[in-house]
Amino acid sequence: MSYLEIPLWRVAIAALLVGVAILLSRLARLGLEKALGLGAVRAAVQLVAIGYALRLLITSNHPAIVALVLGAMWAVAAYTSAQRLEHGPSTAALFPYALASIGVGALFALAPVFLFVIPVQSLDARYVIPLGGMMLSSAMNVVALVFERLFATAAAEEATLEQRLALGASPKQALASYERAALRAALIPTINGLVTVGLVALPGMMTGQILSGVAPEQAVRYQIVIMYQLVAVAAVSGALAATFSRRLLFTERAQLRSWRADRR
Repeated sequence: MSYLEIPLWRVAIAALLVGVAILLSRLARLGLEKALGLGAVRAAVQLVAIGYALRLLITSNHPAIVALVLGAMWAVAAYTSAQRLEHGPSTAALFPYALASIGVGALFALAPVFLFVIPVQSLDARYVIPLGGMMLSSAMNVVALVFERLFATAAAEEATLEQRLALGASPKQALASYERAALRAALIPTINGLVTVGLVALPGMMTGQILSGVAPEQAVRYQIVIMYQLVAVAAVSGALAATFSRRLLFTERAQLRSWRADRR
């Protein structure tokens, strides 16, 4: 065995760390004790469940089942990114755009890697599920951030946008500076990850591989590939989300829509 097993009683010791956060919340009167406790329990239940599910998935390794799991992850990611808005279209109206933004971004990042970098036969669950999950999660966060930023900005800067349109600007021109700001904000975490990886912290997948006995140089190569994938998925998904946001914000006659009623 090339790694150290963690018995359940030692996992229970680690749970005391959450107790520290709960205690600090109580002392500081933050009111987060319930959220922290339920969050810790929910995280444990979800991870245990996915652990058994992954064991069955990897053992069967059936392409149809792998595709079904990926599809479910994709749908959940899209739904999550579409429902986190205070301003903008309803979740149902935004969902297909979130689905397209996340799906295209993840495909753009995953397809070249599975074809040329880590060639796998069919849909190998050991590679497709972990890497696919990371890309979908990253795309979800980027899309949610772009949607939230653009729709919130449009609501706050409605008068400015109307003035730009009245002066002859197209919807693309009127929203351009806000789109750039949203995309920059969405890409900053990815860029920070690139410039600090290995200096501030070792990434999770790389750490997991090293702990499981993989040679450090191989773990590093996998992590480099993943970091570059995250750059691609953030750029592509973010750009698509910005484009879809613009289409939703303006009518075919270049008039600014108001989505405030849909979020009441």
